[in-house]
Amino acid sequence: MKQNHGVSRQEIKGLYGFRAILCLIVANYHIWQQSWLPQGFRIAGRWISYDYITRTGYMMVDGLILLSGFLLFLPHARVMTEGGKPPRADHFYIKRLARIVPSYILAVLAALLFIALPQQLYLSPKVLWKDLISHLTFSQTFFFQPYQATHLNGVLWTVCIEVQLYLLFPVMAFCARKKPGLTLGTMAALGWLYRAYVYFKIPDTAMYINQMPAFLDVYALGMLGALAYATLDCWLKKAPDWKRWMAQLAATALLIIGLILISSVLGAQSKTASGDNWLAKLRLGQLYYRLPLAMGLMGCIMGLAFAPKALQWVFGNKLMRFFADISFNFYIWHQILAVQFAKHWFGIETLHNTPGLQKAFTLLCYAVALVVATAMTYGVEKPAANKINQWLKKRERKNDYEGSETGNTEQTTDSLLLPAEGGGAGTD
Repeated sequence: MKQNHGVSRQEIKGLYGFRAILCLIVANYHIWQQSWLPQGFRIAGRWISYDYITRTGYMMVDGLILLSGFLLFLPHARVMTEGGKPPRADHFYIKRLARIVPSYILAVLAALLFIALPQQLYLSPKVLWKDLISHLTFSQTFFFQPYQATHLNGVLWTVCIEVQLYLLFPVMAFCARKKPGLTLGTMAALGWLYRAYVYFKIPDTAMYINQMPAFLDVYALGMLGALAYATLDCWLKKAPDWKRWMAQLAATALLIIGLILISSVLGAQSKTASGDNWLAKLRLGQLYYRLPLAMGLMGCIMGLAFAPKALQWVFGNKLMRFFADISFNFYIWHQILAVQFAKHWFGIETLHNTPGLQKAFTLLCYAVALVVATAMTYGVEKPAANKINQWLKKRERKNDYEGSETGNTEQTTDSLLLPAEGGGAGTD
């Protein structure tokens, strides 16, 4: 029984490339940590450096969390502006599990069986089990060793934070639909208060700067952006052509302003890591600059959402779509591969002092990570997700039939259940 939900499901093409670039910046930071390859290029005899971007690449994790809040709330925002039934919480949890868990579990077990155990990295069974169980339950950020000194996979803490936000998201989305100002304002205030407390009251911030509450205002900003996008998109559909052209011009300007703000924040953050206690200063800078960075990133999201078609194509072409498709697996595999290559194949000291090896190492890391990510995405993630989709469709058909018998058919408008072209940017 086919239903018309009355909610638009067009894609936002530019966000494919946005996600891909964020992921690449984070990956470049992790690979550079091993190689120390000079970050820049030479044009007409002049050296153009982007070293400050690489050194602060870890901050683009904030952008991935912001984008997640935007994409996941977008179907709710469209319901608020266009009507229809909101996405169901049970479908949301099932789809998130299908997207995250198979690839994540495989990455954890591969790190355990092929790296940690053969290299005898654990000093005791107690440490091993704590590391493993906390990773399998997405609770590693609560404990020092699994979070700060894991022998499994150092980047997986970000997946842990995302899952913690997923658990709360249906409640946050429900409240935001009913009371958007109160809900998003409360989330923002909680994020600010948490970071302020850590900034001013906690001497050692290592365990606290990236806990889930530290991102609540970033997530709220993403949700607010989704509501703004849905409202403007609904208005522009009925607007004359000249207003659409003006919107595209304004979007291009907003994108440029967002990029300038991001560059300024990264430049300021790169200067915090100097002198005594440089690591502590760097962490405090991360707390201090999180909100302005998120605002710059949000400007880019909104700019790309309404950008001219030519710019949309640059960020939404087939190559960008492909990389956005494999970005999750690329993200969870790139660092552990780089660390192993540097440790066993190149040697850290030799690598740091040999330009040719630095370039070869960097190319190898990207090439192997891309191959592994492609294999994991199309061999594990997507087959598992397809099985879940088939099961959900069968259940929906059964519910539709029973609803037609009773005259009480429940409609759903969860764009996360749709193919890539229907899920916002198809990347979250």
